[in-house]
Amino acid sequence: MTASSFVADPLTVLPPEIVLRVLEFTPVSALASLTAVSKAWHQFIDVTHREVIYSSELKTTQPPGGARDFSFLSDSATFTKLFEDTTSWKDLCKRQTLLSRNWANERPVTRESVLQVGNNPVWRFRADFKRRFFISTSHAGGLNVTDMDTGRILWRLPSTLHRDEDAVRPYAHLEYQDGMAVFDREGDALEVWQADLEGAARGEFQRIAILDHDCQTRGFQLSYWTLCVVSTQGQGFVYDMTQRPPTLTTHLTIEDDAVGHLDQSEDAVIYSMGPRGYHVYNKSTGEFMGALQPFRCTDMYHILPPVATSPSAIAALAAAARHGPTQHLFSLGAPRKDCLVPIELAKGPLPPPTDFEHVRHGDDEWGAGMLHGDLFVGFSRAGRVFVCSDWRKALHSEAGLTTYGSLIECESDGSNFDLGGWLSVRNHRLMFEIQDRIYVVALDDNNRMQDVDCPARASYSLLTSSVPQLAVPVSFMALCDDAIMTTYTTLGFRQPLSDVPGDAPQEPHEGPARIFPTKSIRIVSLAPDLSNSKSASDSNAEGPQDQRATGGGLWDSQQGQPRAEDTWRSQAGLLQLVSLLGDELDEEDELEAMDADGDGDGWEDVDEDDEEHGHEH
Repeated sequence: MTASSFVADPLTVLPPEIVLRVLEFTPVSALASLTAVSKAWHQFIDVTHREVIYSSELKTTQPPGGARDFSFLSDSATFTKLFEDTTSWKDLCKRQTLLSRNWANERPVTRESVLQVGNNPVWRFRADFKRRFFISTSHAGGLNVTDMDTGRILWRLPSTLHRDEDAVRPYAHLEYQDGMAVFDREGDALEVWQADLEGAARGEFQRIAILDHDCQTRGFQLSYWTLCVVSTQGQGFVYDMTQRPPTLTTHLTIEDDAVGHLDQSEDAVIYSMGPRGYHVYNKSTGEFMGALQPFRCTDMYHILPPVATSPSAIAALAAAARHGPTQHLFSLGAPRKDCLVPIELAKGPLPPPTDFEHVRHGDDEWGAGMLHGDLFVGFSRAGRVFVCSDWRKALHSEAGLTTYGSLIECESDGSNFDLGGWLSVRNHRLMFEIQDRIYVVALDDNNRMQDVDCPARASYSLLTSSVPQLAVPVSFMALCDDAIMTTYTTLGFRQPLSDVPGDAPQEPHEGPARIFPTKSIRIVSLAPDLSNSKSASDSNAEGPQDQRATGGGLWDSQQGQPRAEDTWRSQAGLLQLVSLLGDELDEEDELEAMDADGDGDGWEDVDEDDEEHGHEH
């Protein structure tokens, strides 16, 4: 063998600056392998230049410009406190890499928790990860602030059924940003409440303003410390929420018949106009910036629903028993790989329906729309999803939608649209509901549709209820950094409500503990389990022979197998469940108790006037 057959070690022939530049673009998996090559490589990467290498913006997700500390992690939307006590840039890189790999997996490992809030079905909810609580409204009225870690109700406002001065109406829509809550009251007024005021306990809010309107308001949305309100009567309102009281800064004139869904960026607000698509206005000047009309898209994709697998009666019993009876949020369950079911996107539209009365044959109606940076996503009654990777460029070019827009078609009869039609967009993914299933569709790094033959990130779906007979439309959903959160219909356990600050009188129908259908908050966590792996950032002395310490293989896919878990909480609970579900989930008697409108679906229908206040992105 000649000398030319040997490849020189780059560490011996190249300046450190050149090696560092190369390593800046080297994938994390390759770094882990390099540390196992020799002691010299381990010393170079994991000791001498560790912080420089792992603090690169190509290795960790961080604010533009490269932060030199971990203060930005306090803004992470993580249910599991995944980034708490991060010790080094390598430690952060490890956590982010494991999390990203699990999200991208075709069958991610998940752990689940379900939170029952009081005894009434949850309508809207928001998660405050900084203060560690949920704030929610319900079908029956009232508002609850619930500890995110224990499930204990910290504070609440009563329902208007109690005729209290501070009561909250049934089906109240809720907006929230960093300690400020906005919800609608009877009429066309909005209430603004603030947490953390002087003398207030944790989770306690105090009203700071009532915003009245002299026209029919249809929806509202809070972000960027700006509240945008839309009316069906051709008007829009923009409030500066940093002022006390909040100040109306812009009164917009828009087209009539806005359907109520809206979202905003720092400078623009986008209103849904039903069959006319989405209209965009400048928040400061009120100027019309243009319209996004999804029906002009020519780039088409479709999703076929997964093969239906209805839970058995035994599975339903197990699921319900796992979720109660307790007033406290139980810890995340055992790891499992069957919660999220893979779905495949295919190129082209769905085959046309043979039924000429099918919703896809008519003029489609566009509802919820959501912005995330340059990305805009909209959802329609016919089950179409509009994905626009750069909405600003799409507005300023005749061929904009052809260049930047795509449509995804899903098989839907439109039945869930009026009370559902929810969206969430985050981290190159979008989430929506189709026919009792939630779909999570992954995009590429430029927020465009992935190559359907070779996707880098997986897409999947999950059920919206523990049993099909209990399914009702989702009324809120959110993608977080480490979790999927949605409303979830399942069986609840009657809870005694007492000793809660701001507590209302006991509901008249609240009797002894029993089981009933309800809508809870479901948390599906995709956070990796860091407890069983030794952090490479804590091991600088070992050589490459110990790959667990040096990083070689440390960030390989390491997902635990599902463990055995306790299924039944009590014999009495099991007997009550069997009595409720009967032979193959026959729960008609119990559902009739909730069926206030007599249509047999087990839920009281939302009055049109109630629902129209709750529409937004």
